[in-house]
Amino acid sequence: MIALHIQVPYGSFRKSYARSFAETYPFPPPATVYGMLLSLVGERFRARHSGVKLAFAYASRPKVATTLRKLSRYKYGVPGKQQELGNAPDFIETLCDIDFLCWADSSEERADPANGPTLSERLEKAIKSPASVARSGIVCLGLSDDAVDEIALLNRSDGTWYWLSPDDTGEIELPVWVDHVGSQFTRWRRFRFDTEKRSIAGVPSIERFVQIADPRPSA
Repeated sequence: MIALHIQVPYGSFRKSYARSFAETYPFPPPATVYGMLLSLVGERFRARHSGVKLAFAYASRPKVATTLRKLSRYKYGVPGKQQELGNAPDFIETLCDIDFLCWADSSEERADPANGPTLSERLEKAIKSPASVARSGIVCLGLSDDAVDEIALLNRSDGTWYWLSPDDTGEIELPVWVDHVGSQFTRWRRFRFDTEKRSIAGVPSIERFVQIADPRPSA
């Protein structure tokens, strides 16, 4: 298992059913965080570390700002519309001051150990020896302009944090796997955000983790 401290100045995580007004999820979705971790280690195959479990704790609830920016409306199969109508200025919600801890537990990854190291092992190597990673561009959380400010190994969690925990009765719904072509295999989980800060010591308990698993049938 590995623990990371991640800081992102701003990021927009458009809700799956948002239309004319690009509302954002109130927290970075686990699916998006997983994608960022794959980018960090230079992994292009999204299902490579399917089965990894992630846990999250936040310094505070991210603030929401409304900004005017270019918004892409058409992506797949409609190049004519994209060129003429797709890129236009519109209002979009953006999260600010995203500061959180992320634990990655690779004990239940589905990948064959013979194929190489786990995601936890690769994350540690990427942070300690960044020159060993073959990747292009900067690390972003979501959109290509939502650059990550810092990702550091967490040796000791000082201070107090708010847990974002999976809870079937929670008021927050976030995607944990996204089908980028359609929606058949998109999966959501409900979460609960603590109302009080807690000191964190040691490894999070099992109920704090959410599994990131590819729901598509195995070949």
